[in-house]
Amino acid sequence: MLLAFLCEAYIFVRGCFEKRFGRLMLIPLGFVLKIGDASVGAEADTLRFIREYTSIPVPRVYAADRAFGRTYCLMEEVKGAEELHFVWRELSAKHRGLVLDQLRDVIRQLRSLRPPPCVLSGAICSLYNEATRDSRIASAPPLGPFPNEAAFNDRLIKASELFLGDDILSDIRPRMREDHRIVFTHGDLAPRNIMVRGHRIVAILDWEESGWYPEHWELVKALWYPGLPDGKDPEWNEGMKDIVGREYEKDYDTDHELSGRMVGAF
Repeated sequence: MLLAFLCEAYIFVRGCFEKRFGRLMLIPLGFVLKIGDASVGAEADTLRFIREYTSIPVPRVYAADRAFGRTYCLMEEVKGAEELHFVWRELSAKHRGLVLDQLRDVIRQLRSLRPPPCVLSGAICSLYNEATRDSRIASAPPLGPFPNEAAFNDRLIKASELFLGDDILSDIRPRMREDHRIVFTHGDLAPRNIMVRGHRIVAILDWEESGWYPEHWELVKALWYPGLPDGKDPEWNEGMKDIVGREYEKDYDTDHELSGRMVGAF
């Protein structure tokens, strides 16, 4: 209660003097305060869910709510760790392999999760059957929830209409599968969101785009913008294909026919 009160007092005071202020702030005594829209609250729910039902390392949430027109989440700071994208190239081949082994277990645990009763069978949505966010599809507006993969695919096509002609879209849409399993997905499992000490993963960050998605979507997003210093990294790409499943390479290639042509979309 006290932490929540202090967060809300901080937001109120800052809001009196600034219309816009940083959405991620380090707070003394080992806290991080994240401020934003409803997706921040959804992320707090997801972090709590992941901590309760898996052994995946994620920050502990101390307080989360909405106040003065903003949603906030107060969580623990991950100290003494580095973002994987800064050290990936410095790790030995053996240690890069060990990192990928840990990510394989992360994917396994996520896919073992069962949706809560509020999530209808086949729905593509956030943790609790609400709209989700996905920077691959749209940079700001919430998306869905979608009743099934067909509706999700239709939204992917619509997002591409400004960049691709009807002839290309009409060729791609029939090749988009509608029968994937729907599994819990981080949605941005890139090196910039993976904190390591040496070769040990100590935290997976940034769950704002997580939710129930088709099983190939984790691969699509992990390769869409990995954020490595020199762009795409063959070892990262091939490793993620092995982890998520080589059987989804064709799905990734089909999606890339859309995303690869959406220049400047985001």
